[in-house]
Amino acid sequence: MNEPMVKCILITNDDGINAPGLKVLEQIARNLAEEVWVVAPEHDRSGAGQSISIHDPLRVYEQGDRRYAVSGTPADCVLYSLAQWFGETPPDLVLSGVNCGANISDSVQYSGTVGAVLSAEHMGIPAIALSQAFLSREGVDWSPVSAFGESVVRQLWQPGQSWAWNVNFPACEVAGITQARWCRQSTGSIQRARLLAGQDARSLPYWWLGFDRSSRHIVAPDEDVSVLRGKAIAITPLRHGEPLPGGTEAFDLAATAAH
Repeated sequence: MNEPMVKCILITNDDGINAPGLKVLEQIARNLAEEVWVVAPEHDRSGAGQSISIHDPLRVYEQGDRRYAVSGTPADCVLYSLAQWFGETPPDLVLSGVNCGANISDSVQYSGTVGAVLSAEHMGIPAIALSQAFLSREGVDWSPVSAFGESVVRQLWQPGQSWAWNVNFPACEVAGITQARWCRQSTGSIQRARLLAGQDARSLPYWWLGFDRSSRHIVAPDEDVSVLRGKAIAITPLRHGEPLPGGTEAFDLAATAAH
């Protein structure tokens, strides 16, 4: 087992306190830190972005040692934790995820997983969002992030600096992944908004909001969609204008994978 990298990590997500991806992230975090706090939304808050609860109070439910469910958003979870438990000694790192599904291209701006990371970074705390792409929601394979998540976080760790990264793991077998690549967030995958109409039990109308999406036109090799399509781990800066530390070069995962 590798030595702890930091003293304290705070983890959260947007899929909820009982999400399988959070369990994966908790194991990764426990290999990286001496102390791990788990503070996540009580329910699924996907699509919450960086929103915070200003119209409703927050309710917090203890679920174990340093493990709490919060009634609000992922950003609420980060900010509540910093105010309630950490005071003048913030966690060394915030990890958010592991999201069920990729957070790439135009999805990034709506992602609660990413919203939690941006909230931490705005408070001066390094943070990383981790997401696992899938081909079918009924059979999500978490093995890529389980195999490489720890080593990628160790590679990205820069003590004494505030930074934020968005990391997406491809939907393929672990044996097919040999690289992690620095890349840029693509745009144009959302074609248009769409509405799915219905009626409730009193015949009153309602609508589900969604999007028509396509990423076929995204082919640039240094963009997130292309990197995932090529079965590499996509690492994207979340600060606007942040330079890619390795350009479009990759780093080899073979020697650093955490099995």
